[in-house]
Amino acid sequence: MARGTHAIGSIIIGAIFGLAGILPVHAQDDVILTADLLSDYVSADDFLTTQERKDLAANEVHCLAQAVYHEARGEPESGQWAVASVILNRVENRAYPDSVCSVVFQNAHLANRCQFSFACDGSRPRVRSASHYKVAQEVGMAVTAGKIFIPEVGSATHYHATYVHPRWARTMEKMKKIGLHIFYRTYGGGWS
Repeated sequence: MARGTHAIGSIIIGAIFGLAGILPVHAQDDVILTADLLSDYVSADDFLTTQERKDLAANEVHCLAQAVYHEARGEPESGQWAVASVILNRVENRAYPDSVCSVVFQNAHLANRCQFSFACDGSRPRVRSASHYKVAQEVGMAVTAGKIFIPEVGSATHYHATYVHPRWARTMEKMKKIGLHIFYRTYGGGWS
C-alpha cells in the first residue's frame, strides 16, 4: 500500500468489517464502499480483487490485534489504543515498513531485537483469553477507522514498559505515560 493512502485504507478496512457486522455497534460508521472510493485507493499498478482486499484487510487487522493483545492486554483501553496508534504511526512513517504486519513483525527473526517483544522473545505467541483478544480486535478496528485518537500520544512511534530503561529513550521526546507504558516520538520525525 502506498504511503498517504493509509486513511483511505482505513476507511476500506472499516467499511469491509463494518458492513460484515464485525465491529461493535459503537465503532461502526456509515462508510459506504463505492467504486469512486476504491478507484482513489487502487491504482492500475497494484489492483487487487475484492476478495484480495478483504483478505489483506483481515490479515492487517489480525496483526494489529495480535500486537495489542500481546503488548497491552492488561492495560486500560486507553493504553491499548495508544499501542495501536504507535503501530499505525509507524506505518505512516517512512522510516518503517508500510503495512501493519510488516511493522509488527519487523526484525522478528532477530532474537530480542525486534520492534515488539512478543514477536521475537522466543515464546510462541498464543491467545489464552478470547475475551481479551476480542477487545484487542475492537481496539485495532476503532483506531484504524480513525474513531479513536489520543492527542497525548499523537505522533509517537515508540513506547516501552515502565520497568525497562532502553538507551534509545534518551534520544527521543517523551510524550505521555499511559498505564505501564511510556510513549515517545522522534525529534524532527526521523531517527535521532
